[in-house]
Amino acid sequence: MKIFDTHIHTIFRPTHFFEIYRLMNVETVISVAFYPVVPKYSETLEDLFRWIIERETQRLQFVNIACYCGIGIHPRSIPQNLNANIYKTIEESIHLPEVVCLGEIGLETGTKEEIEVFERQLIIAEQNSNFPVILHTPGKNKREITKKMVEILESVNIRFGIIDHISPENIDLAIDSGLYMGLTIQLGKLTIDNFLQIVREYEYYANRFLINSDLGIDIAQKDTVPKAVTQMFKEGIDRGIIESIAYKNAIKLFKL
Repeated sequence: MKIFDTHIHTIFRPTHFFEIYRLMNVETVISVAFYPVVPKYSETLEDLFRWIIERETQRLQFVNIACYCGIGIHPRSIPQNLNANIYKTIEESIHLPEVVCLGEIGLETGTKEEIEVFERQLIIAEQNSNFPVILHTPGKNKREITKKMVEILESVNIRFGIIDHISPENIDLAIDSGLYMGLTIQLGKLTIDNFLQIVREYEYYANRFLINSDLGIDIAQKDTVPKAVTQMFKEGIDRGIIESIAYKNAIKLFKL
């Protein structure tokens, strides 16, 4: 069974990890932009984008994993000295073959600055043939922030993307948005049991579910995505549904 991890911060994981990940049937990943401290300058993020695009794709290719990129300004990574030229860099980057989405972008606490940065990036996506977006939702005040994000998405007319880190708290809002939904199986997010419960309860929307690990710099469970796929088989979930969630939905969304 092919597996596509649609949200992983590859720069924080060694090559040896990806050798093991490939043996677990993970064939494709999206390396998503995130900087673990608030950068002082926009140029810091520009270098991060270049690192992901030029280095990470090649590094994972050596272990036979197809690595694509999501670039954008995470709401927790907005530079202290934000230079508007970074939006030009983002717009230029999305035309590169390695870049398949803007991400991850979104809101964390919903400040005025976060909203402005979010809207600027959504406009770039909308003006470039509705380029797909990966949308971060926070751990705290998830429902309130998701509701605000959906309002902004509607105002900009975003039609292609994924609302990520879905939980029972905000899944109804994500369903109503019409976008894809990211089921993140990780410490502090969904457990495998939580994941299976959502898949069973909302089976009708399985053609809009994507699976991911959100692996990054923090202490994490490293094999949750392959384990969740295996558990779906053990639970007797229809193979077509499993294939959609594990791989096919992502291929369709990101036009691969």
